[in-house]
Amino acid sequence: MLKKVVAIVFVLGVCATGLLGGLYAVGAVGVPDAGLEDNAWGEVDDERIEVLTTVWIDNPNPGTGIEPDDLALEYDLALNGVHLASGSADDVAAPSGNTTADIRTDLRYGQLSDWWVSHVENDEVSTLEADVTAHADFDPGPLSGSPSHTYVDEIETDLEPMIEDALAEQEGEYSLSPVSTGSGIQRDLLEPTLEIRDTDAEWGVVDDKRTELYLTYELYNPNAYPLATPALTGEMEFNDHLVAEWDAHDIELREATHDTTIPPRSSREITFVAELDNDDVVEWFATHVDNEEVTDAELRAQLAMSINGETMTIPEGGDAVRCEYDMTTAIFVDQEAGLSSDGCDLVPWATPDGDDLEALGTAIEPLERDASGADGDEEG
Repeated sequence: MLKKVVAIVFVLGVCATGLLGGLYAVGAVGVPDAGLEDNAWGEVDDERIEVLTTVWIDNPNPGTGIEPDDLALEYDLALNGVHLASGSADDVAAPSGNTTADIRTDLRYGQLSDWWVSHVENDEVSTLEADVTAHADFDPGPLSGSPSHTYVDEIETDLEPMIEDALAEQEGEYSLSPVSTGSGIQRDLLEPTLEIRDTDAEWGVVDDKRTELYLTYELYNPNAYPLATPALTGEMEFNDHLVAEWDAHDIELREATHDTTIPPRSSREITFVAELDNDDVVEWFATHVDNEEVTDAELRAQLAMSINGETMTIPEGGDAVRCEYDMTTAIFVDQEAGLSSDGCDLVPWATPDGDDLEALGTAIEPLERDASGADGDEEG
């Protein structure tokens, strides 16, 4: 009797398997499909950025109990090939028709610096790839499968154009404070002038620790005497988080030194090398996500030099130029990405003193007006 029962069960199983296979062959049943419906940011703290992923599921099987015995979902997120998040969900319900399921993952903080390097090296463009795979098994039957879909998008930021725009606010001609040279009846009152003809900003060398930023000024000296190479001070804040600070003592010149002068009636291109710590950039990115992918950026900059012991600044009077921007991205937030300016103004600034400038090499004692034009009357 037991053998007959076993045989009947076996035959029924074979029939069910054959029936399921036949239904699959004619398209009456199939393996459920799944893909990405939406990504959103979840909780954000000092060490965690949560990603909330909604997956769509399409179970083509009629509501007759033909459902997968086990449906598991896998999710993977990468930016420029750097895998930043992965997660899974097991025993997912998949009733007939369309439904959704949620997956919660965390960004890999340790990988964000690698992504930043790739983002900068790729002109601030990142390719986002989100993969969703559904693993389905039926019991009994031969049906199983792992359909996969990849969602691809392009993400851009405008940090370099933003910095470039802020530097451009310093372009123009500046009349510096009058200084005197000589002694007694030979005293000569000089009224130095300096013209900033052009400015530029671009990313330099980037590695896993630091990112270089090249800040370039084209300076023209219309005077009949040389001028010192100015020092640059400034800082950059994103969402009230300091990501870069340019101190006159620390910032280096690219392919030049501070003690090189700007000849009379000549122009000279000077590139300052500022540095960003990648850890600071990662911390900023968390504030960017937490602020609905909007960054309130503020940049401040000032040039300074010493002429005959007098400290001269650009902007004049010891101020710094301050520019404010809103930078918006659309990684997960459905909004228009871009950059908008909130304007620029002048703010008081802690200018390096004369001793600091002299030690740095940005100090000069020009020749008297009538005796100093021999160094060059042609514009460089």
